[in-house]
Amino acid sequence: MSTAMPEFEMPPQAEAAARPEARPAAPADAATLDDPLSPGTAPRLTRLFGWRQLVIAGLVGALVGGAIPAAMQALDHSAAATQAEHLRSVALEYLTAIASGRAGVASELVPVQSGRVAPDAVLQSAQPITDYAVQLVQVDGADGSADVRYRIGGTEVFRALEAELVEGEWRLTTSLAEVADVTFTDPIARVQVAGVPLDGGTPVLLYPGSYTIDAFSGPFFLSGGDRFVVDGDLRTPTVPYVTAGVVPRIRDLATELALDTVADCQMRARCPVPHGLQLLPVGEPYPVDVDEAAGAIELSVPIMAIDGADTQWFDVRLRAILDDDGAPTEWRCGEPGESEALYACRL
Repeated sequence: MSTAMPEFEMPPQAEAAARPEARPAAPADAATLDDPLSPGTAPRLTRLFGWRQLVIAGLVGALVGGAIPAAMQALDHSAAATQAEHLRSVALEYLTAIASGRAGVASELVPVQSGRVAPDAVLQSAQPITDYAVQLVQVDGADGSADVRYRIGGTEVFRALEAELVEGEWRLTTSLAEVADVTFTDPIARVQVAGVPLDGGTPVLLYPGSYTIDAFSGPFFLSGGDRFVVDGDLRTPTVPYVTAGVVPRIRDLATELALDTVADCQMRARCPVPHGLQLLPVGEPYPVDVDEAAGAIELSVPIMAIDGADTQWFDVRLRAILDDDGAPTEWRCGEPGESEALYACRL
């Protein structure tokens, strides 16, 4: 008996059904592949183009939107820098005019509110400011300020100059000119600088500098030669001190008269200075009053009386009657310590 398996054949119908006949691919349409406007591809390409366009438009908008404020900010910064530089140059021009003795130019740059500015010759006679500079400039619209620095005789001064923008030009409104206060000057002193009196009826304004009062010597009195500083700061008033005295010839004569007056007093019982005390002049005679109508000047002579370790100090009052040339023609003397009663005296 044979054990071989009988061969099995697939029926033709089943084999055909198991392997379906492949359909040939339809030939590609060249127009469909190459033409982007082909109806078959239009929806896909339209969607792709619209998305990219939105992205590019967004980027451009962001760049433009950010560039406009940046450009405006740059323009504002440039304009502010230009204005600040303009104000700096105006302030520096003002300091330069003062340092070079041009008082008239300085007054044109910053007009003074009252009084009159001393002429150029007065400022030119002074020791000028040095090491001047504009340190800081601030601009806020039409308002501005310039912080300046300068040196006068070893002293450094800092000032803030206010400014305003008028018709596109910066104008300083803070003046550095000051009035020299000579209200309490000695009555016989002449207070003038470079020939210009400072004690007249109208206040005289001086710009920063170190000034010297003109020395004056007449037949009786002398004064001046003192220095004073104008720093340009109204918070530190300028009060010149003027030395006033008598010429050496009159000084010596007045001193001798005072010593003789005290010595004569010592010979009397009611003299406030005991007899026998040593008399010494202390300092120099100094003027205390001027009577221009009577042509008279009063002096005070300080005298010291020595009694061992004790001393007494007192003044002797003298009055000189002057002629038309200012020379003394008559003297009157007072008792030691007496300021009212005067009597005729001579050496």
